[in-house]
Amino acid sequence: MDIIESIKKQHLELSKSEQKVSSYIIKHPDNIETFTITKLASEAKTSTSAVLRFCQSLGFQGYKEFRFEILNYLHNRRQKANPNDLINNYLTDYAKVINQMQQIDHKQIDYLIDCLMNDELNYLLGIYYSSFPAKELYYGLSDLGKPSLYSNDYINSAHITRTMKNSSTLVLFSVSGNKQDFSNFLPDLTNDMPPHSFLITLNPKAELSKIFPETIVLPGSVFSNRSVTDGQSIPILFVEMLLNLIHEKV
Repeated sequence: MDIIESIKKQHLELSKSEQKVSSYIIKHPDNIETFTITKLASEAKTSTSAVLRFCQSLGFQGYKEFRFEILNYLHNRRQKANPNDLINNYLTDYAKVINQMQQIDHKQIDYLIDCLMNDELNYLLGIYYSSFPAKELYYGLSDLGKPSLYSNDYINSAHITRTMKNSSTLVLFSVSGNKQDFSNFLPDLTNDMPPHSFLITLNPKAELSKIFPETIVLPGSVFSNRSVTDGQSIPILFVEMLLNLIHEKV
């Protein structure tokens, strides 16, 4: 019996908080490959202690040992799969996500473009992998004659945003849209967000959407979660679309 079958068999014997973890893993086993215990707890809408109890209920000492067993399960499953099928499935899923870009509210896109092209300075933020689309937008706007400020870490962001006016435009790229680090490093922004502030995320339930006046949710959250890295291909594609639309208006 593999680990997933074992989880299914013991599901009803678990506590309610542990069942949240069980249900999530059964539905999204591939995500565990890149998840920390904190990330799993967040996605399963429970606590890290519940995740730990879940692992121990299955006979593991902790999350690390449980995750190793999941990795073995995923590895064995992939070995049985045809490599060509894996490639085709990946590209097919990617194409589906790209097609879903058409569903983004066009009025939101037009509003973002108008804000980026106003007379005030733009502030473009993106941390770690999310710095890639922020940096591309920064370079693209500069090439189109629109100066902006760019930051790829929260400490630097805390410095440059001190010069931000209420009429400035702020764009934050964050796949997960988690609030904790943003609130810790940018408390002033958390409590006094400029009206022209945009969160660009793949998470329809992003915590930061509660404090940002505008949130643009890009498709592909499930697709991104299956990646071994923090996927930024969709946000970058969105930025390229934005820049081309802006070019048409210049």
